[in-house]
Amino acid sequence: MAFICLAKFFAYDIIILPIREEKIMRIDILERGYKAKDKLKDLIEKKVNRFEKYVGEDSSCKVVLSSRNDNSYKMEVTLTAKNLFVRSEVESDNMYVNIDTCLSKIERQIVKHQDKLSTAKKGGFIDPAELLFFDELPKFRKPVISKRKHYDLHPMSEAEAMEQLDLVDHDFYVFLNEKTQKVSVLYRRGDDDYGVIETNI
Repeated sequence: MAFICLAKFFAYDIIILPIREEKIMRIDILERGYKAKDKLKDLIEKKVNRFEKYVGEDSSCKVVLSSRNDNSYKMEVTLTAKNLFVRSEVESDNMYVNIDTCLSKIERQIVKHQDKLSTAKKGGFIDPAELLFFDELPKFRKPVISKRKHYDLHPMSEAEAMEQLDLVDHDFYVFLNEKTQKVSVLYRRGDDDYGVIETNI
């Protein structure tokens, strides 16, 4: 930490005061199969930095830019702050369009969970006039559990689980992995492959 020394003329009083070191949100931009121009990176950093007033200085944001082909560009934004973790991803044929689409989702989540922020005040703190992507505060309905299902787990291999997932045409499939004897979740990824979540007790 830096310090500044103040001394009185013709006196022996010396006061040492700490100088506050400026902190800003840490922003990491990663490229995966996509080369971003400096203009795009600067625009992303400029817009993401405007969230700092909500989440505070000790926060970070990871932006992943990727491309699967010449007509499909994907942006993933993960914002981490004290007591808050929000994420959004969008895909379109224009990475510049992705910026506002993705960050508007992030802002919506920040507003929704503003009571978790370290900068939050009693009764809410976000001024609608300061919103970046909305003219007024979004309204939210508190979700409820509207449906409950009972499911019998059957031991099977991951290959069998993949076949079952295709048969039911869902985005995920819960099964008992016969090899690990663990409850696992098979899910479809955005790249058309599969992912597996293994549980531990």
